[in-house]
Amino acid sequence: MAFTPLGIACWALVALAGIVHQWQEDAWPWWLAGAVGIVLGLVWEARQVAGWRLTAHLEGGPLRLGRTEARVLTLTNGQPRPLQAAYAVVAPAELEAARHTRHALLPAGGSDRSPIAVRAVRLGHAQWRQLPLRVRGPLGLAWWPKPQDLAAAFDVVPDTLGPVPAPAALGAPGSAPAERHARGRELDHLRAYLPGDPRHSVDWKATARRGALVTRVLHEEQGMTLMLVLDAGRTSRAPFDGMSQLGHYVNVCARLAEHAAANGDRVGFLAATDAPGQLLPPARGTAAVRRLRHALATLAPEPVETDLVAAALAVRRAVAQRALVLLLTDLSGQANGNALLRCVRLCLPAHLPVVAGLVAEEVQALARAPAQDWLDPYLALAAHHYQQNLASACGALRRVGACPVAATPAKLEAEVFRQYRVLKGQRRA
Repeated sequence: MAFTPLGIACWALVALAGIVHQWQEDAWPWWLAGAVGIVLGLVWEARQVAGWRLTAHLEGGPLRLGRTEARVLTLTNGQPRPLQAAYAVVAPAELEAARHTRHALLPAGGSDRSPIAVRAVRLGHAQWRQLPLRVRGPLGLAWWPKPQDLAAAFDVVPDTLGPVPAPAALGAPGSAPAERHARGRELDHLRAYLPGDPRHSVDWKATARRGALVTRVLHEEQGMTLMLVLDAGRTSRAPFDGMSQLGHYVNVCARLAEHAAANGDRVGFLAATDAPGQLLPPARGTAAVRRLRHALATLAPEPVETDLVAAALAVRRAVAQRALVLLLTDLSGQANGNALLRCVRLCLPAHLPVVAGLVAEEVQALARAPAQDWLDPYLALAAHHYQQNLASACGALRRVGACPVAATPAKLEAEVFRQYRVLKGQRRA
């Protein structure tokens, strides 16, 4: 129970009357009557509120990891009088929502619908069981707790390909499915023109040079193989932008796999911990994307050190032809060890490794911020040391032939997509 301003004012008047009574002799204690009246009013309010019928319903369903989505909360008033209600949005651990108190005026026998912005931050199944709610008593003396059962269920799944810009050569977002799935054609060789060749196949520049008609012979562009290796070990639990590293890596894998499959590439997956985990051999089509998304949805960080060398050996055994191997791991955590370099060397030269990791925006801000306190110079030195280790790790990866990608959570996906586009355009994998 919490007193309203009216209830507080009534108690203040009673207290003032009691103080005045202390100054008067043989006066009737009117303040006692006022106190008894307030107590009786509160008891009556409590009995009335206990019989009120209220229901709450929160729209459930699947949520995409890392994306803020709106869910409608409906409060229904079963009383023949309007009610004032206030509730707090307290989301379960798998979800994020703005934690502040909201007020609603429920009409007699009616309902109130309001959207709640919810952001999923952890894979798996989430249950929003209860809504902390209170109502204002009929006399307006106090707010009375009346929590409501929600029992809203949410399945948090990896994000899907949405507003991330795709390269024009590989199909822009919003284009027709036929355009997105169509493969390109590239030049195979030139030959002399033969009767019956279509006019659009004539290479007019070569014709001008030779003085005779020359035909371009084209062949279908071949899709490449993309192998996604995700570090699900101890370092993947580190929080970045309200979500763990694993959550960011899962979204990058899910969206890149969807994009690559739409462009005719074969997509495979490996979860790496202290031993190679779930392994999906490379395959094409929507079926491959579905099974990869199912594997990603069941991932959880493991409190173990990741064996990247064992993961590289598993990739070599599973993928026979040349592939683009995207390893998503903690670059800063691997900066002082040789396991990452050994992993890359095992992939080369059979495959082309790309190593991507997150960079904390807070560390970059600490390195640039002017000192305001005696501890700030030490924090700046630690941030500079972190950046130097990260730059050293990226330089070592480049020297052995890998492509490092280090970016903030807001830019990691775009940088990975850009690297994929460049390497696919260069036919390096």
